[in-house]
Amino acid sequence: MRPDRSPLARLVWKTLRYGLAAAGPVGTAGSQFVLSVQLLHVLDPGAFGTFSFLLVASQLSTGLWSALFCAPMPILLSRDEDRDQVMRRCLMSTSLALSVVAFAIFATIGLLLRTDATASLLFAGYAMLMLLRWFARAYAYAMGKQWLTTISDLVYSLTLLSSVGLVSLSHSTSILAPYAGLFVGALLSLLPFGPRYLKRQFLEVSPRAVPLYAKVWREHSGWSLTGVLTTEATANAHAYIVTLISGATAFAPLAASALLMRPISVTTNALTEFERPQMARQLAEDRHQETFATVRFFRAMLAIAWIATVVVALVMMRYAPGALFPKDYDRHYLVIGTLLWLAIAGVRTLRTPESVLLQAAGQFKPLAHASMVSCGVSIVGVAGFLLIGGPLYSLVGVLLGEAVVAAWIWRAKSRWQATVPNPSLETGSRP
Repeated sequence: MRPDRSPLARLVWKTLRYGLAAAGPVGTAGSQFVLSVQLLHVLDPGAFGTFSFLLVASQLSTGLWSALFCAPMPILLSRDEDRDQVMRRCLMSTSLALSVVAFAIFATIGLLLRTDATASLLFAGYAMLMLLRWFARAYAYAMGKQWLTTISDLVYSLTLLSSVGLVSLSHSTSILAPYAGLFVGALLSLLPFGPRYLKRQFLEVSPRAVPLYAKVWREHSGWSLTGVLTTEATANAHAYIVTLISGATAFAPLAASALLMRPISVTTNALTEFERPQMARQLAEDRHQETFATVRFFRAMLAIAWIATVVVALVMMRYAPGALFPKDYDRHYLVIGTLLWLAIAGVRTLRTPESVLLQAAGQFKPLAHASMVSCGVSIVGVAGFLLIGGPLYSLVGVLLGEAVVAAWIWRAKSRWQATVPNPSLETGSRP
């Protein structure tokens, strides 16, 4: 954007960029939401709880990829592809090798949860391909090719919605069809990144490039991964603890009440992947004024998304609950669960911009410390409220953990900001 444009023009341009960045993730979230609602109505609670748990575990794996590859990528790569050849091969080789390991892990989890063997393999293949797609999205952002991520997201969404339509027309109650839809959607969504990228990812990788990742681990990913794992414990302790202690059937109503939160969660993650490389470039060029303005604008967009989610959730719970939840699920239980999830999403919305800013600045250690403290609060809180009030009130433990990590991140951001040149530039900066 040229500096001579008016503030209003800059605001409109940035809003359009956010819209384009969010278009694909919103489609992805929408298609997964439709699939989950469909399965909620056709599967028994045990099968739906298993499916929801596998999705939670898949989201954890993409968080791991964000820590291992996506977060440090804007720092490690420039837009000079020839100069970045060695590091690019290292990252792609390591990502491919670990995605194969992830396939084996997800296949094992599916079998342990007594899912059909074919369905377990299909979901494992989906999880592996989604990790490779998550890496490709981050690479496209780092190279300034954001439109490729949007096209990939839309291909995935349309494929998944097509599978939902076929299941509806056939009136099938088999779990194989939706798992196959997830797998095919993830596979086709890799194609928009182009033959040159796919050749690099699958044909030009080398096992000898993997050991080079040790330096990336020491300087960036180690603390970032610690942060992701402890953040996952903060955010989803209920999923693991409730499923382990009370079983997948007990987890099903919690997963059902969280359905309306999925769009804002996916949108937040996608906008994070969009904004992090932008902030990293601004900080590298000492454009702190623009960085702080980006943080404020990022927060405003997330707040709008959260408010819209609240409105939609309350309207649906009040006027059309049957369109979302089957009659055999306790309505009062689901209302309380939805309200708790809205509160959790609100706290996450408030602290996400500061968290992304610290990631862009390479401040992974303080982020890890924040989530290490909060995960302890969340785990103890979830276990305690589970024993006292049952699975539903385990969400209060998640809310406490989110509040702790938010407070810690705000403090870490203030301390880091005090060290940057002329932090007063935040005032009056342009959007």
